[in-house]
Amino acid sequence: MDTPLPPAPPPELMLRVVRIVAPLAAAAMALSVGIGLATAPSGAAAELFANVWGRVTIIDLYLAFAAVWVWIAWRERSVAKSILWAVLITVTGSVAIWSYVAWRAGQAHDMGELLLGPSDIGAGQATTATE
Repeated sequence: MDTPLPPAPPPELMLRVVRIVAPLAAAAMALSVGIGLATAPSGAAAELFANVWGRVTIIDLYLAFAAVWVWIAWRERSVAKSILWAVLITVTGSVAIWSYVAWRAGQAHDMGELLLGPSDIGAGQATTATE
């Protein structure tokens, strides 16, 4: 017997949650990376790549980064911005991703705008009473 899922939270609540969680996640990742870089023993990267699960994890991680980058590139619709975000994600990973989400969530009026970007519907179609 399947139990029905509870109703989804209202989109306005979800946008508020994203506005709080995204900058915290970006800061947590930046702190984690900083601590990792400061405390990693020498040879840690070589040890990671020597382990098959280390290699699998890196491949999995960068495929996920690529999927998020595709969304960002589609949403931005700019070659220059797409290249910039590709570099940032490649170099800083989740720090860049969460920073992007925090940035765009702060500008969005609703979840649809956060996910899809500003709507072009009606752009250039405004008329005045004198026309």
